Amino acid sequence: MREVARQLGVSHNHIPQRFGSKERLWYTAVDHGFGLLLNDLMLVFENPPPDDLSRLRAMIVRFVEANVARPALLRIINQEAGAGGPRLDYLFDRYIEPVRQFGEKILAELHAQGQVRTRSVGFVYFLMTNGAGGPLTFPSLAQRFGVAVNRHDRSAVRKHAEHIVDLLFEGIGGRAK
Repeated sequence: MREVARQLGVSHNHIPQRFGSKERLWYTAVDHGFGLLLNDLMLVFENPPPDDLSRLRAMIVRFVEANVARPALLRIINQEAGAGGPRLDYLFDRYIEPVRQFGEKILAELHAQGQVRTRSVGFVYFLMTNGAGGPLTFPSLAQRFGVAVNRHDRSAVRKHAEHIVDLLFEGIGGRAK
């Protein structure tokens, strides 16, 4: 907390006075970051694509773009998912479950229509977070693989997100584009 206070240019006592404990600070920071992520995802619904498949694609592209802007959120999920416990419960109940429910509904509809192969929102979630998010969560490794994303270049971020979604929807088999 001393380092956070130093970086913010406030006294060491300011943070405990404002938040009470490191644990409460964690929850406040998580609510802030994931609240911004949910707001980003809701942008898809302002001008919804015409069909469910396009809506799912747009949601995943927006999810990847939003996580490029805030890669620490994926790191938090990875950290807490590895440890389990009350923090993961909080993340899951408050932020992951609503996204899962949306994904489950739309995947079930698309699967029933024969437009997607899987109904497993779990598999799609892990592909979105750890697959698409891998270069963001592990930037040094991504650099070595040549897939690092400059998160400050919006066109590069969009290109990355669309490429990932193309891979997710079309699979790695097939013809090169």
